[in-house]
Amino acid sequence: MKKFLSVVLSACMALTFAGCGAGQDGKAVYDAANKKTQELTALDVSYTMDMKMKQGEETMDISSNMAMKMDAINSENMRIYAEGVTSTEGQNIDTKMYYENGYYYMEAAGQKFKYAMDLETMMETAQQSMGGGAVETDYLSEVKVKKDGDNQILTFTADASKMDSYVQEIMASMSSMPGLEGVTYTIKEVSGEATVNKDGYFSQVNIKMSMDMTMGAENVSMDMTMNTTYNNIGQPVEITTPDLDSYQEIDPSLLGM
Repeated sequence: MKKFLSVVLSACMALTFAGCGAGQDGKAVYDAANKKTQELTALDVSYTMDMKMKQGEETMDISSNMAMKMDAINSENMRIYAEGVTSTEGQNIDTKMYYENGYYYMEAAGQKFKYAMDLETMMETAQQSMGGGAVETDYLSEVKVKKDGDNQILTFTADASKMDSYVQEIMASMSSMPGLEGVTYTIKEVSGEATVNKDGYFSQVNIKMSMDMTMGAENVSMDMTMNTTYNNIGQPVEITTPDLDSYQEIDPSLLGM
């Protein structure tokens, strides 16, 4: 099962950074919040993920959390800092990332490296992360909207067959990454809830998903929850620049990119 772990974490990151939507009346509420959130020039977001993988009688629990801050979004001066930890089988993997002036900096497992990344690519990733970490409008089969004080709550269910095609498309774009070759995915169920606050911004997006993955003759099932929280919406953020001289430049192709 361990060889599926990198596959799963890559898939989760891709899905977490995929924009969110809703349908019918909920779509209008969501689209307005999505547009307003993506117009922010600074953002402070927290992500958590809990996942259970099962292969036959063997199980593996994985949890991770990440805090991300963005400043000067949609400009050539954009800066992003994130740090988080992934825990599995009693081990913790700490990671930190930073982006500035066309370079992506990563610290993981005691190693520090950097590589060039054009601003357009990084801005696309930033815009997607601002979108809420759920699923696209076209993939939702049911949306319910209710008031909760000053907030609006969107509860939605995705069409599993359409989501299956969606995941295949996302992962096909990542097929060059090590460990992702020859893996197929079957989505069984996706549901979630998005909260829009009184000012029309996202404040919370929660997703539940179950899927099967197949690599050759091996099959792994997975149940996952992902939660995104927007902190101090509309307020400026402070980012401390790390010691950039301590990072070694590498060829991004070494990472399958």
